[in-house]
Amino acid sequence: IVQGNACRLDWEVVCPKEKGDEIYVLGNPPYLGSSMQSVAQKEDMALVFKGIDGYKNLDYIACWFLKGANFIQAQNAQYAFVSTNSICQGEQVALLWPHIFNHKLEIGFAHTSFKWVNNAKANAGVSVVIVGMRNVSSKSRKFLFIEKKKVLVNAINAYLIQAQNIIVEKSNKSLSKLPEMTYGNKAVYGEPLILSTEEKEKLINEHKGAAKFIKKFIGAKELIDSIERWVIWIRDKDLKEASSIKPLSERIKKVKELRLSSKDNGANELASRSHQFRDIIETKISSVVIPLTTSERREFIPISLSSSETILSNAVSVIYDSEPWIFSLLSSRMHMTWIRAVCGSLETRIRYSSVLGYNTFPFPNISEAQKKELEKHVYRILEEREKHSEKTLAQLYDPDKMPDGLREAHHQNDLAIERIYRSKPFSSDEERLEYLFKLYEGMVAEEKKS
Repeated sequence: IVQGNACRLDWEVVCPKEKGDEIYVLGNPPYLGSSMQSVAQKEDMALVFKGIDGYKNLDYIACWFLKGANFIQAQNAQYAFVSTNSICQGEQVALLWPHIFNHKLEIGFAHTSFKWVNNAKANAGVSVVIVGMRNVSSKSRKFLFIEKKKVLVNAINAYLIQAQNIIVEKSNKSLSKLPEMTYGNKAVYGEPLILSTEEKEKLINEHKGAAKFIKKFIGAKELIDSIERWVIWIRDKDLKEASSIKPLSERIKKVKELRLSSKDNGANELASRSHQFRDIIETKISSVVIPLTTSERREFIPISLSSSETILSNAVSVIYDSEPWIFSLLSSRMHMTWIRAVCGSLETRIRYSSVLGYNTFPFPNISEAQKKELEKHVYRILEEREKHSEKTLAQLYDPDKMPDGLREAHHQNDLAIERIYRSKPFSSDEERLEYLFKLYEGMVAEEKKS
């Protein structure tokens, strides 16, 4: 028995490889994201990933995968670790897995994401995967364990999908030529301009002229939980009038003080227009709104439409003044399946990313007639929601409580989206992902040609 720091110890000393040996390394390393690592653990990361860019955004557990790759390379050896599922999602895939595969290794077997449950007092309470690595072999079979199924496959990629080793890279524009997605408005010390309903009512009751400067304010939490908040929204041409209302003037002054006291030069510069957020983007007619995080339990992302009467915060992604059919696409199971696989998570919630998920999402060009067909499904979903207007989106999209009518509306929307890809319905999310990854591979190849 050797006790010590596995990131610092020489594995060759602990487990020397003699000719003819068959070696298996099994482990359950510590689960610590980049923000949770101690100083010593960050030093471990720097040592293991010396010379590799971007390692600081990796989970601590990535050390074991790279150390293991070095240890088994070109040897009669394999390793398998129980790991946080985050190393097989989002930006960590591109940061870690190319360095593993460069050792001429492959994933021989894997168990896709499942909840870790044990009898310990401090139950880890995380979603994990099991990944088995070996030297590339054309003879040995590969297996994916999906829930209670064991599936024989030809290939397993870093997302633990039956597909070739394709790494989804961030893109600043949609490879499918979908409309631009951006964030809502960032306050940058503009919080004094945000009001509760009580503050808004008091302000309007005491100063009748204040109403014209107040708009509804929506971020992810407001959207999903139907929380009412409001924002003081002043255009430059109206600043003199707004400043004549004392409570507005006081809030503007508070923003200025906060920005000037910041160590951020950008915030200091914004002090010259402290009557506004850093961003001042408005919806002209109707925008599609997507929360940046959503519960992993939900089958669908609770997307919404926003009017010109609402200001959107940077806690949501937005397609400003979009055609309605985009709502249908983003609400689909095809899109949700892609987001789950490539975007990663924040704690246990799914994290939506425009550069990783939306801009990389493979979707064919469609006709005007197809767009009109998808719009019908958008309005049906919205009609079904309206039948339960007393409920929040969180309640409506709770998989255990979702109204039958809304579930059926989404089902019909899914069928319409999937018919755009092919005539035969998909039988599982794994099949959807295999199809999408092949499309993505083709899209990237075309992009490189142009």
